[in-house]
Amino acid sequence: MSVYALLEDTAMIPFPDPYHCPSHLETLTGMDQLFVYKERTTEDRLAEVCCGIKPVNGYFVKDGMGNKVFSILEDSESCDRQCYGVARHFTMNVTDHSNQEVIRMVHPSFCTSCSSHELEVQSPRGTTIGYVRQNWHVCLPKFTLENERGEPAIKIVGPCVGCTCCTDENFELVSLNEAAIDRSFGKITKPFSCCESNADFVIRFPSNMDLKMKATALGACILIIA
Repeated sequence: MSVYALLEDTAMIPFPDPYHCPSHLETLTGMDQLFVYKERTTEDRLAEVCCGIKPVNGYFVKDGMGNKVFSILEDSESCDRQCYGVARHFTMNVTDHSNQEVIRMVHPSFCTSCSSHELEVQSPRGTTIGYVRQNWHVCLPKFTLENERGEPAIKIVGPCVGCTCCTDENFELVSLNEAAIDRSFGKITKPFSCCESNADFVIRFPSNMDLKMKATALGACILIIA
């Protein structure tokens, strides 16, 4: 039985829309997993350990065959990284193998005491294709993936805070009513061990999921890392 047949209680997974899909995202066609690695240079490590300087975050993304498909580089102010942490304003520029920007992720600054994370995903720059919003919860990290119109499409439910010692951290992609965590159709995983080719995060989703939602799921991963 397909993953879509298991989700008869909701229509939250957008099916491919060939008439409104940015050509920049064609690289994601047919993919069912992405491996996200954080760039770590010796200079950045020394600057952070010795001087307390928070480096610009950089990542690269590979497909299931080990091919590099994207590079991601943060654009933010050094003082914001130092002083505001996860509440900082930043932009993530996602480029392909030819250094062409294919996705742009915009994270506005926010007040940690009265609001929560959100991320706008654009492709091309200036054209919104989705949003990631964090939902407040006492002990479970939760997020909602929305389409370009701000309509909820997919829920992400993370592991219980404090319950992930010595195990993988799984953020499950589930229906909007969260009725069946055990029937999740995808997940964002932070591996505990050195498995998964040493990736910092692994994203899995149906191969025929809408490309804009795949790009938005990548945005959710970046928001979780940030």
